[in-house]
Amino acid sequence: MALRSRLIIAFLLLSVVPLSAVTFVTYRSWVSTFENAARREADQSAIDIGRRMERITSDVGRRMDRMLVEARGSSGTAPESAAMRQRVAPMLGDAAALVERVEFQPMPPRPEGPPPPPDAPVPPDGPPRPPWIGPDGQPRFPPPGARSGRGRGGPPWGPRNAAPPTPPEVIVVDVEQAIEDARRVATEAAAASPDLAPLAEEGLAAAQAAVKAATATAASAGAEAASAAQRQTAMQVAGRRVEIAVTQDGKVVGKAHATLNLDRTLRSAFAFSRRDQGEIPFAIDLTGVVHNPDPADRRTLESFGVAALGPAATDGRPRRAGDWLIVSRKEPSGLIFGIARPIGESLREIRRAAVRNLSLGLLAIVLALIGIVPISHGMTRHLTSLDAGVRELAAGNFQTRVPVRSNDEFGSLATAFNQMAADLERHQALVVEQERLRRELELSRLIQTEMLPRAPLRLGAAEIKGISIPAREVGGDFFNYFALPDGRLALLVGDVSGKGVSAALLMANVQATLRARLPHESDLARLAAQLDREIDETTPGAVYLTLFLGILDAGREELRYVNAGHNPQFVVHAGGGFEVMGATGLPIALYPGQPYTEQVVPARPGDLLFFYTDGLVETEDDNGDMFGIERLRALLGLEQTKGVDAVLHEVEEAVRRFRGNHEPMGDATMMALRLND
Repeated sequence: MALRSRLIIAFLLLSVVPLSAVTFVTYRSWVSTFENAARREADQSAIDIGRRMERITSDVGRRMDRMLVEARGSSGTAPESAAMRQRVAPMLGDAAALVERVEFQPMPPRPEGPPPPPDAPVPPDGPPRPPWIGPDGQPRFPPPGARSGRGRGGPPWGPRNAAPPTPPEVIVVDVEQAIEDARRVATEAAAASPDLAPLAEEGLAAAQAAVKAATATAASAGAEAASAAQRQTAMQVAGRRVEIAVTQDGKVVGKAHATLNLDRTLRSAFAFSRRDQGEIPFAIDLTGVVHNPDPADRRTLESFGVAALGPAATDGRPRRAGDWLIVSRKEPSGLIFGIARPIGESLREIRRAAVRNLSLGLLAIVLALIGIVPISHGMTRHLTSLDAGVRELAAGNFQTRVPVRSNDEFGSLATAFNQMAADLERHQALVVEQERLRRELELSRLIQTEMLPRAPLRLGAAEIKGISIPAREVGGDFFNYFALPDGRLALLVGDVSGKGVSAALLMANVQATLRARLPHESDLARLAAQLDREIDETTPGAVYLTLFLGILDAGREELRYVNAGHNPQFVVHAGGGFEVMGATGLPIALYPGQPYTEQVVPARPGDLLFFYTDGLVETEDDNGDMFGIERLRALLGLEQTKGVDAVLHEVEEAVRRFRGNHEPMGDATMMALRLND
């Protein structure tokens, strides 16, 4: 994949993916925050409805209690049914529209009988409970049609042989009928006597106003007692039924029940719901029936399965039904109040806002992508030119250069590439030159090797052989031996200063000159002086050479030699002892014009003559120590009786072992001559 494509894909991954993730997380956070806010508001609405319902039932209970107390009068006798019907509408006031009927059960009279003996034991749980008081401390009334007296299936209402008391009359008042009767009476009174109609209407209105004022005063003060009789009212609400136990002077005087018109009551309680936000309040009674005044809202609630919330309404968790959020609460009365709130439009608006933000972010990314494409194209264009330059360079075109189009990192890279190409071109030229020189050196070494004797020479009693241990470079070492016309043996060992082709050429020139002149020149000192002048005149610069020039006359058993600044050579006598052939003059052409002296040493049968160059004794080991002349003399003393091949081999191996892995600095040349018996 191209670099530009990778840059674009990386840009998209590093921008689109984080933006999508942030948008999704933000959207989920918005939805969660909105749902929590909607749940809190709906839960508060359900609480307000429950409190409203509690206030309505409490108000109905207080009005009933007041109505029953005033209906009994100061005598404390049970009210009559007719009196109750006349008082129910004025006393309930504006709460009368919420009550369908009122039922009053007076307490039955207490049976007469002898009191218990004073010494009767008191049970551990207190005095015995009268049979008409239930376990909850409230009066217990026989159900309609139950038998009285002591017998099976009936409670003991009196002494053993006493007749059961007559149950008091249960007063039931239909509130709507009572309101209608009051209106009818007022209408008849107005028809019978027009003068009394205003008084009847005024009396009815005054009674209702008084009830409203008393109710408002009692509600604002929070008082549950309405008279000085110190009566107490215990009220229970079970669904649509309001039940109170009325006490007076510390005695239970009866029970009252009010059956509420649940639809009207709920309509009043639902006034606190937020209808402007589309909320649908609802209530679920003890039988699981869903109540809402609006039939359309009831159908909507039934489609949500709200009736199934009854058993789970106490966990306080909201429910989702499509685009609706349902919150419900169970009140102590047993009723379940809840709110169904539409959140679909708000969620869609949140989604639209999230999509809008994502679209704006993607648009910004697209704009950035439009801007980054030319930048990436410029970057890849630089890299493309560099790639083409590298290919040209790899193909061997070291003159390749790439254009420098900027001052940034790509410009620096192009400049570095051009510098590298120039260096490679220069190095390639050096390599070519070095290769040419290497070939010339190889040719020079080949020439030098060809000029050296390659086979041993036997001349009379003399046997001679020489070898050269080459180094990496071409050196100026040389050795030679050849027979003269008169039967004598010419010996040459030399070392030209410097390395390379010039030294090899000078060495070849010196050998050719000496080989041509030795048969005609018997004075070795004069020959050395002539060579000194000629080399000084024909060679430029400070070029010189060390030279050992000798002629062996086996018949006379002597060796005449000239040592022009060369290393001391050795004669190892058969009887023991060394003859050192030291220098007899300066190196050739070092200081031209200096005299040379010829020397003579005995060379008898059994003697060993050893010739070498400085590369042999100056060989260094890994520690930088030289092989040295003393090691060479000791080794020659041990090898004196061996043949020339064995001597040369032992010396070569000894030098190689001493050098180890150290590279030789120059050629090591040696030549051995044995005079046989």
